[in-house]
Amino acid sequence: MKFIDYIETQNILLNIPFRSKKRLFEQLAKLMSGDESPRIIYNALVKREKLGATSLGNGVALPHANCLKNKEVKISVFVLNKPVNYESVDENFVQVIVCVLFPKLLTESHYQMLKLMGKFFKKHRIYRDIIQAKSAEEIKSIIMDEGKTKKD
Repeated sequence: MKFIDYIETQNILLNIPFRSKKRLFEQLAKLMSGDESPRIIYNALVKREKLGATSLGNGVALPHANCLKNKEVKISVFVLNKPVNYESVDENFVQVIVCVLFPKLLTESHYQMLKLMGKFFKKHRIYRDIIQAKSAEEIKSIIMDEGKTKKD
């Protein structure tokens, strides 16, 4: 199970204004809802965030939740219009949000995917390239190219 296989251009958004985590999670839930209720996704993201901030450090946050009915995985990438205080582990501001939704019933491969995504998106070079990108297609290409050169 490779996370790069779940990244779709229509789920990559740039220049997103940040008002609060609440508003950010509402936007993510709406975008990623599909057949699911946005409210269920929102509540799952908030519940997970209450356990501890999902920032990775290095300008990236990885909010995630297990709330989907089927066995699919959904990933969305938001590039904020400016770095924001996200209560980061390294106290640095965050500008890239990579949201992952898992099925309600998690398997070991889901845990491994999340771990690999954390390592992948924590790289400063990836962060820098993503925030400098001009389009969703360019961001997807950055992720795919890097993902193909590494085991994920």
